[in-house]
Amino acid sequence: MRSTLVIAALTLGIAAPALAQMKEGTFSGTYSSYGTYKGIPIGKERFLSAYEDNGLSLTNGFEDHMTWHCFGLYDVMNAMAQWQGYCVGTDPAGDQVVSNVASDGKYAADAKSYNATGTFTTGTGKYAGISGGWTFVGHSPEFRTAAPESTFVQNAPIQGRYKIAPEATGSTAPPTTSK
Repeated sequence: MRSTLVIAALTLGIAAPALAQMKEGTFSGTYSSYGTYKGIPIGKERFLSAYEDNGLSLTNGFEDHMTWHCFGLYDVMNAMAQWQGYCVGTDPAGDQVVSNVASDGKYAADAKSYNATGTFTTGTGKYAGISGGWTFVGHSPEFRTAAPESTFVQNAPIQGRYKIAPEATGSTAPPTTSK
């Protein structure tokens, strides 16, 4: 089997080490976080806020035991909400992955749950060259915090797909130039 892969790689012009390093798959699990927000009501129909949260993911493989720092903007207009932002995940070895995140369109601001998506955009170390993304169903409105005017918690089942095709150097650092 291995010799077949090596022959196929050579036939296609793919270096064997690059073939061995390419990884892809699916994952599912749970994301949980605690966060804060600061908002500005604008009249009776609009509310704008910036949020920041810290969380963790427990999955069946990829993203398992990652900690996350997320931040972004939340917008409510006429009782319909939407949000967008960024999340940086760090695994136990210190390698990181970045996701652009957003609600899946607008949803009722008082809904018990909402759908969201994330797209992997950047990675370091073993995540260099990452692509793919994930979906989740956020359940933050179901939880009550001690300071509901400025904090939130959430729990969300997540599922996704990833593909990692590292560059030849395996580094995300910009190339150096000699003078």
